[in-house]
Amino acid sequence: MMARQEQTNEQKNKQSLHARSKAVADGAPKNGAQRWKAPLLQYGGGVFLASTLCTTDPLPARADATLVSTSHVSIKAGLDIGGAAFSLPNTNFGAGSYAPLASGGYSRHTHTTYGELYGKPILTGRWDTDWGFSVFGTASAVGSTTMGDGDAESISQTSGTPRAVTLEDANLGVEVPVSLWHGHQKVIVEGGRQRFQVDDGFLIGKGTYSSGERGAWWYAPRYAFSGPGTIKFEGDPVRADIFMIENNSDNDQDLDNDRPKTKLVGFDVSWFRNKKGGNGASTYEDRAAYVTLTYFHVRDADTSAHYDYSTRADRNGMNVTALSWGGTLFPIKALGISKDFTFYGNVVSEQNSHAGNGYKSVQAFGMYFEPGYTFSTLPWTPHVFYRYTRFGGGRSSHSSVKRSYDTFFLYDGRRYTYGGYWPGEIVGMYLAPLSDLEIHQLDLTAIPPVHLFRRTDELKLGLHFYDLSLLYTGGVGLQNSHGRHVSDELDVSAEYALDSTTSGAIAGGVAFAGPAGRALAQAGVPAGFDIPNMKREAGIIEAYFYKHF
Repeated sequence: MMARQEQTNEQKNKQSLHARSKAVADGAPKNGAQRWKAPLLQYGGGVFLASTLCTTDPLPARADATLVSTSHVSIKAGLDIGGAAFSLPNTNFGAGSYAPLASGGYSRHTHTTYGELYGKPILTGRWDTDWGFSVFGTASAVGSTTMGDGDAESISQTSGTPRAVTLEDANLGVEVPVSLWHGHQKVIVEGGRQRFQVDDGFLIGKGTYSSGERGAWWYAPRYAFSGPGTIKFEGDPVRADIFMIENNSDNDQDLDNDRPKTKLVGFDVSWFRNKKGGNGASTYEDRAAYVTLTYFHVRDADTSAHYDYSTRADRNGMNVTALSWGGTLFPIKALGISKDFTFYGNVVSEQNSHAGNGYKSVQAFGMYFEPGYTFSTLPWTPHVFYRYTRFGGGRSSHSSVKRSYDTFFLYDGRRYTYGGYWPGEIVGMYLAPLSDLEIHQLDLTAIPPVHLFRRTDELKLGLHFYDLSLLYTGGVGLQNSHGRHVSDELDVSAEYALDSTTSGAIAGGVAFAGPAGRALAQAGVPAGFDIPNMKREAGIIEAYFYKHF
């Protein structure tokens, strides 16, 4: 199965599926309201597609081809391929999606249909030296394209059949075993372009986005940050990272939709408890419970005219602190919740007393709280969770204090496929801002005892409900008369994993617009176009596949 930015069924490091991890790009104000471009993830109306998972470093063993194998040296090659298809009737509640034309102007799509493809060749190597340490490295590239109408945002980021081949991983590292406090630990130093995540990626998970000429906006197969790099300490029950990294931003390639070029330095430290037989020091999915403290300072960020209108306009000099937790934090056997009850959450503070682009300061917060329960004694092992998410915002879009939450390097998660941090395949993916937003989310998944092709394959069914409201309509330039409610959305999903290298999904859903949702959709209509007749409903049908060779 794929897990979109979250790993499904906690399959540890057995899968390296891709995950849709969309970028959240903001658009310029239109029709008196600020137009927000939704993230690069989709939750949609008819049937929605699950994004693939991505695993922690190092990558798990899969069906890679061995090129060189000696007692000390191994070199392997692999290939990821993936594709997705989408149909969105009543796109943006009838307001439509507008594709920029090379000749100027826009082409309007009331019912958007598009597809995506990507391929990623991967070369990895490892040298276990005679001196007790190991040297490793990875090189990879991503080729991707979007076909058809392009994505369904108000102003499409991937229309016109864009395609590109870009460098992804390019790193070297050293792994050194150490023995501290009578234990066995590792220190790993890795430099260059690399994938780096903190926990399940709510704050730091994605360093490269796939919009504009890069294509594959939804599938989003690019992740790597640029260096200098990271230093990792892997112990038990404590692990930690020190990082000095930057995102890969290119507004010429991404048609002014990329995130600001951002250089940051920081650390994270986690206490964790392993699952039975697990290695939570290196694999997030192996942690039965954890608590993580993260801090980073933005030492340099782009504040050019590209971002004058953006909630991310003032990253330079920002200090970000987060406390996250998850798993079976409260194992009370007498109540029967030692393994079935889980509680995940994250609270993020963003502060900057030297903000740019007209702001005097930044005081912004984001958070989520997610209790869940697995009915392990029932047929199909149903799992249910409720998640409350709040991406902070300001009462006015003209305030001198920026209170709109910046998602930074949000990745949609590693614990689930559908049900990640983008609030829905229709509205959350294409229309709603990930700032100034309040989300009530309810998820129910189940695994029927059905095996389609082999005894070890798995089918997972899901229902996903989202209730979205703006915190303050004035924070996104809307009038108070519009009301706060954005939408209600119900999505259904069927995710299938043949094995750890082959997976796919089909999904669909329907969304019902609230007054703020209709206003956001109308605000995305380009100047010079009449406002179309708005619809109450919008829908989506999606499908995807993933294969690793």
